[in-house]
Formats: sequence, structure tokens, C-alpha cells
Amino acid sequence: MRQFAVIGLGRFGTKVALTLSELGMPVIAIDNNPRRIELIADKVAFALKADATDKKALGMAGVSSADVAVVSLGEQLEASVLVTIILREIGVEQIIVKGTSPEHGKILELVGATQVVFPEEDIARRVAQKIIAPNIVDHIPLLPGYSIIEFIAPEQFLGKTLLDLNMRRNFGVEVLVIKRGEITKVIPSAMDKIQENDTLVILGKDEDVQKVRSIE
Repeated sequence: MRQFAVIGLGRFGTKVALTLSELGMPVIAIDNNPRRIELIADKVAFALKADATDKKALGMAGVSSADVAVVSLGEQLEASVLVTIILREIGVEQIIVKGTSPEHGKILELVGATQVVFPEEDIARRVAQKIIAPNIVDHIPLLPGYSIIEFIAPEQFLGKTLLDLNMRRNFGVEVLVIKRGEITKVIPSAMDKIQENDTLVILGKDEDVQKVRSIE
């Protein structure tokens, strides 16, 4: 099983740590605020009050065994850069860091971050997308040029099977999931028929996903 470390337990870091833990993942949570550690200690595999810029402290916490580390140190720009460097030095392969600006993000990537995220921007983008396209439940950038979207099946899909729709040929996307009330069909069959109020989860190139988003 993959091991995770979350460094910095502000709003974002705490949410990531709790979500991973709820999904059954072993999480090492680190923060220098004892109150934050106290609030999360019984909800993750291991929680430690420590200075994350201390290489020895991270080693003692077992962070070097983590496959993925998430760094969320708020406005502590220098600390986030230093922690990223330390994580790279101790052998953590995937380092995801919360950035505060494009410039900060470039520095983080230069010193070893494998991914820089901007949660506030992502939330703002999702809100704007939902305003423009109310049928879109969620939009998740996956890789450069690719996205996953969750959307309410448009009227012209209703009563048709996935074979009828042939989403790959007609739109260049794959249907990963059909949600119908309490029922979730993962990798649905070609003969599954779309019903009113079904929610579809699809994967594809951004330009192909955009075609589906425009359907009313």
C-alpha cells in the first residue's frame, strides 16, 4: 500500500490528510502547531508535532518511506521551498506542494516539486465553469491536455445506450462511470442505457471534453 505524508495542517493540508485517511490510506501528518496535531491525531496513522524544515525530524517521523508527500505551508514561502528540497534529498518520489503564486510555483518546480497546486484558483475555476455550464457537476484537470468531468446527461442522450452514443467515435471520450441515484456503475457496458438524471463521468482530451460540455 502506498504511504503518504502531509506536511502543514492548515485548512488544505488537514482536508487532504483526512480524505486520504478516510480512503484507507496510511498518512503521516506533521505540523509545528500542537493544537492542529491534537485535532487530527486519532484520525490518521501517525501525527507528529515537528519543524518540517528539520531534516532529522522528518527522518524520525518516517517521511522517507512515503511514496507521496503533500506540502501545505501557507504563506511560508521559504519553508515550503526548503521542505521540498529536503523531501527530494530523502528520496520521496512524488512531492505535491501548495503554491501561492506562479513565481513561487516555478521555484518549487526547480527545487524538486513534481506538482504545484493552487487550490484557490482551482476552486474559482470550478465555480466559473459551473456558472457557465450548470450541467457540469465537477471538472478535474488530470494531466496536461486531459480532463475528467462529471456532468448530468443531456436530453439528447436519454434513452440511448452507450453503444448508440459511441462516445469514443463521436466525441473522442471514454465513459468511466454512470451514477444513478444510489447506484454507481464503474466501466459501464455498451448496452447500458442513459436515463433521466443520470450523471456521467468521462475522460478525454480537453478539446474533446469541451465538445461534450457544449451539449444541451
